[in-house]
Amino acid sequence: MVAARRGGFTLAEAIVALTLSSVLVVLVSSVFLVQNRYFALQMERTAAQDNARMVTEMVASEIRSVTKGGVALAENKRLVVRSPMVMGVVCASSAGPTTTVHLDGGDAGVTAADVAGVAQRNPLTGAWTYTDGTTWASVRQPGGTPAAACKANGADTVGAYSDFINFSGTAPALGTVVMFYRKVEYKFAASVMTPGSTALFRGPYLGTLVEFATGMDATAQFQYRTTTATYANSVLPLALPNIVAIRIQAAARRKPPTGGVADVTAGWSVNVFLRNVR
Repeated sequence: MVAARRGGFTLAEAIVALTLSSVLVVLVSSVFLVQNRYFALQMERTAAQDNARMVTEMVASEIRSVTKGGVALAENKRLVVRSPMVMGVVCASSAGPTTTVHLDGGDAGVTAADVAGVAQRNPLTGAWTYTDGTTWASVRQPGGTPAAACKANGADTVGAYSDFINFSGTAPALGTVVMFYRKVEYKFAASVMTPGSTALFRGPYLGTLVEFATGMDATAQFQYRTTTATYANSVLPLALPNIVAIRIQAAARRKPPTGGVADVTAGWSVNVFLRNVR
């Protein structure tokens, strides 16, 4: 009588199966790690690009209202602009001299402490003349009947009496557009919040600057275009009125994902043409 053969694997078969399964696990793990590292890298690159784009767009949105001649300082890492706060139109003038201007919102539309100067627009050439250091308190004349003075010249004052304000100073011609502005400084410098990186600082000129955005690369900069077609890293004071466009270049830097050896960087650039450029 022959005994029934018992089922199972031989030692050789088990070794072969174990080897094949080990190779398969290693291959699957390698593919997973590569894909995971690639995904992490793309996430860091996207975050860096979003950060750089946010910085450039934020600055660009604030300086798009700057008029030609409104740049007060143009350096590679620093930019100071005369940022418009409120504009009005001269509707009356008298001896003294006293100028009456229609300002939308009147006093309520102005943060008096922020006023750093006043500008007048030439109605023939469109050019602006800036007078730095003119404070709101030094030119604002309370009281009087400014709305009545402008009404006598044909202005519609119905429901807008508080929008007419008297100022002292050289009386420009009727219809002249005047602008009160603040001076704002932007600066790329070493970050305080994130040591080892560059940050964008923003604040009033000659005042305290606040770290507005961090995680920038040291290559972040401002560039300027004058009457030529090329951009320069800086512009001398006498040539500031010739600036027609500002380029904001921001390169963000982030630490590499696990397994990476180099930081992840991404850049973004925006060109902003000043208003009233002819």
